[in-house]
Amino acid sequence: MNTEKVDYPQLSGFEDVYLEDSFVLGVTATPGRLCLDVDLVLTAHHPAYRPPAPGEQNCYIRARIEFPHVRSLTWTDQGTPPAVDASGEADYGGIDALFWDGSAFHLEGDWGSIDVASGPPGIIQF
Repeated sequence: MNTEKVDYPQLSGFEDVYLEDSFVLGVTATPGRLCLDVDLVLTAHHPAYRPPAPGEQNCYIRARIEFPHVRSLTWTDQGTPPAVDASGEADYGGIDALFWDGSAFHLEGDWGSIDVASGPPGIIQF
């Protein structure tokens, strides 16, 4: 059994994004699915990359990170209220970690810590 930690850049579809500077706008857990709505940072290698807009440090796109076919989910350390950004939107902070540990995906941020056994996550651009 492979129990080697796999960090998010090694996951299919996550090669050309940078989660640590992305902003989580919402987290939704429903039966069978976990979704994080994000302002996602694209690296220069991503096909949708464009130079940052004036006043921005990175190229951002609206996207959803979706974990399908959830079999189990544990969410701890919830409760940090979101900040409100300059546009009035809720901002739950970044994604400090996303990795596969051999049995589940592990996510961390100001919004808590989630362990989710699911299908591989994907990114849906809005």
